[in-house]
Amino acid sequence: SSSAHRVRIALAMKGLDWRAVPVQLQQGEQLEADYRALNPQGLVPVYSEGELILSQSLAIIEYLDETHPTPPLLPSDPVARARARQFAQIITTDVQPLTGLRVMGYLRDEFKVDAVARRRWLAHWLME
Repeated sequence: SSSAHRVRIALAMKGLDWRAVPVQLQQGEQLEADYRALNPQGLVPVYSEGELILSQSLAIIEYLDETHPTPPLLPSDPVARARARQFAQIITTDVQPLTGLRVMGYLRDEFKVDAVARRRWLAHWLME
């Protein structure tokens, strides 16, 4: 998951100790009741710290940056910071939703779109 990967990168950049708990997306572990108790959306990542449970990679990353300010993840210059946020939002709102298992699986299962056509569909929307 690129979402989980973003959080792992932030944790590494911060130099924080953490433990990964793998979730087998291809096997649907994210849809099981135990996982949905952590994240009712059935998506990854989930970050837990004591009683705190967060989902959504950008929210997790912002939390980490605010609670562990050194080193900062964003540039100090407001324009550079805005550009970094712009790039992150392009990935999270425009690219990732199209490439996710849910969308690709829906195209495959509901509309019987074969792998070649799914790649063509994806390429079209990524170029847009």
